[in-house]
Amino acid sequence: MVAELLNLTAIQTGNFTLHRVPLDVVGAVTAAVEPLRERAAERGIEVSVGGAAPGVVPSVLADRAALSMVFSNLFENAIKYGKEDGHLLVRIERAGMYASVSVTDDGIGMSPEDCGKVFDEFYRARNEHTASITGTGLGLSLVKRLVEMHEGTVSVESALGSGSTFTVRIPSSSS
Repeated sequence: MVAELLNLTAIQTGNFTLHRVPLDVVGAVTAAVEPLRERAAERGIEVSVGGAAPGVVPSVLADRAALSMVFSNLFENAIKYGKEDGHLLVRIERAGMYASVSVTDDGIGMSPEDCGKVFDEFYRARNEHTASITGTGLGLSLVKRLVEMHEGTVSVESALGSGSTFTVRIPSSSS
C-alpha cells in the first residue's frame, strides 16, 4: 500500500519519471507473471499466456519498471478476484500500431457501475463476494496513470459472476 501511495503521489506531483527504452512486451509480461504462478497455484488457478506468434507483437518504448507494475497489478488482481480452481488467461497481440495485453479471469466479475469506477483512487467494489478480500483501491488507479503516461489505454469488460478482462494497449515504438 505504501509503495502504491508513494508512486501515485509522485505521478500526481510530476515527480515520477519514465525511463523509456525499447521493450519486448512478451518478455515484460512473462517476467511479471512468473513470480505469481505459485500464488495462482495455491488457489488452483491455471495460468495461460498466449497470443500472437513470436515477432508479431511490436516492441514498445516504455519504462520497464512501470510496465512491470502495471502487469503485476493486473495479474495479482486476477488471482485475488478469480475463482478457486479457475483460469487466468493472458493474451499478447498486435492491435494495429499498438501492443495489446489482455488479462482475463473467470472470477466474481463486476457490475457496470463498478466497471465505471474501478480506475478511481481508493475505489473498491463492495459486495458479498469482495467483503473478505483485502486491498487499498489504489492498484488500478496506478495502472491507469502509468499506462496513460505511456500514451496508452486501459479498459475493462466484466459482468457479475462471469469474470473480468482488463486490456492494456501501448503504442509500438515504431508508431
